[in-house]
Amino acid sequence: MNFAERLRHLRNHLLMVWPRHKLSTGDYRTGLGPSAWLLHGLVRSLAPDVVVETGSARGWSACHIGLALRENVRGKLYAIDPHSSTGWNDSGGPDASLNVFRRHVSAMGLDPYVEVVRADSRTAAKNWNRPIDLLFIDGDHSHEGVKADWDLFSPFLTPSAVTIFHDTTWELHRHDDPRYRDDMGVPRFVDELRRAGYPCITIDRDCGLTLVQRPAGGVPLLPA
Repeated sequence: MNFAERLRHLRNHLLMVWPRHKLSTGDYRTGLGPSAWLLHGLVRSLAPDVVVETGSARGWSACHIGLALRENVRGKLYAIDPHSSTGWNDSGGPDASLNVFRRHVSAMGLDPYVEVVRADSRTAAKNWNRPIDLLFIDGDHSHEGVKADWDLFSPFLTPSAVTIFHDTTWELHRHDDPRYRDDMGVPRFVDELRRAGYPCITIDRDCGLTLVQRPAGGVPLLPA
């Protein structure tokens, strides 16, 4: 890295001191909470060209992902969400979520790294043709909905891509969490992937995040 490149990276990181502070102290009314920093760390580590999230709401996850993309000075997040009232909106309902989402993203200078896809997953996937390096599934939480998100986008995952599912540990806390819903299908579907042989790592914080990697059995570490 030459001097000009070093200077550009230094300026870029200095400009992000304030956005980092805003994320550390912000309240977007989301169950993902501080676990969003896991998404940020994965993006910084994987340096992905293409990130897809299903379910954007007010932009909590998108801002953490977008910040990491900006720090990497590469990549783009495609944030898929119909931004309309559904059975799975965060607390408070949709709350004009598209405008709130855009405001949060713009306030952090992330517009070049975040593209809004205002559509449901099936519509967004119809003409999708890009390889995906990181996939975050946090939209329709019914079993059918989360399975559809996986089925629609997992064929595009690159060989070492990672998929993160949110809300995977609800069943472990069904008796002590007043927010529990009988129609929450994420734990069941992710457990189906686990039993089918997909490597799964679960973090039991903020309603649970599980990292899944294709193919079943894991990525081979030795040549064939």
